[in-house]
Order: sequence, then structure tokens, then C-alpha cells
Amino acid sequence: MSTSDTPYESIKIELARIQRNCLYAAQGYFEAAKSAEQWGRLMVFIPACVTAICSLLVAVKVGPEIVFSGLGAVSGAIAATAAFLGSPKTAADHLASARAYTALKNRADTEISLMTDASELAVLEVRTRELSADYVRITSTDTPMANKFYEKAQQRIQQGAAE
Repeated sequence: MSTSDTPYESIKIELARIQRNCLYAAQGYFEAAKSAEQWGRLMVFIPACVTAICSLLVAVKVGPEIVFSGLGAVSGAIAATAAFLGSPKTAADHLASARAYTALKNRADTEISLMTDASELAVLEVRTRELSADYVRITSTDTPMANKFYEKAQQRIQQGAAE
């Protein structure tokens, strides 16, 4: 049988679909992880800096101490809350999803590249079904991401910046 026969072509189409979906999902999750990490750092760093500046101004007795003390306390609470709520966990979850999709894409790449006229149809079908089941497993357990990250990923892929 040649790879132009219907069963082989169907398998190749399915593997290419898994490959493409994984590429877009992985890139989207990489974008989401990068954004979550930056946002998490800013939500801790900026209020912590405001707290430090307010404390310094109170210590050297510059300006109204009550205002700077209150502002410092509120900024400190914001920084502590942001650190506690764990945007690093969100970034780690997104990064884990991106890596899982990348690994699955690489497995699909391998199956496509090893596919020949001599490939056994039953073995190809089993491997394709396994990859498809893995894709469903990953999508059912990953943390949802905002559409803007998928759109950013789509732009990067179309520009050739991510493959």
C-alpha cells in the first residue's frame, strides 16, 4: 500500500491535526506563562517599592507621616496578597501545559516522519489513537488561558517566530 491510499492518508491527516493543535496550544501557553510571570512579579515588586519609599520618607520625616504610613501599609498588603495568591503557580501551570503540548507535538512529528509505504496500518492506527487520547488528556487537565494568548501565538506562528 502507498501513503496515498485512504487509510494512510487519514492517519497522516489526523497526525498533522494533532501536530498543528499542539503547536498552537503550546505557543499560547508559553505566551500565557510569560505574561503571568511578568504580571506576578510586577504585582509584588511595585507595591513593595512603594512601601520601601514610604517607609524611608516616614523615617526621615519628610511630608505628612500619616499619609506615607497609610500608603506604605496598603502597598505592603497588596504585595503580600499578590505573593500569597500565587501568580507564580499560574505561570507554572501554563508552562507545564506548554511543555506537555510540545512533547506531544514532537511525538506526532516523529510518527509522521517515520511513516512509509511499508508501515503497518494497524500499528499506525494504534499510535495515532494513543496520541489523540494524550491530546484529550492534556486539554482536559490544563488551566484555561485567555484568548489573547492564543491570538498572540497565532500571530507568532504565522510570522514564523514560533515553530
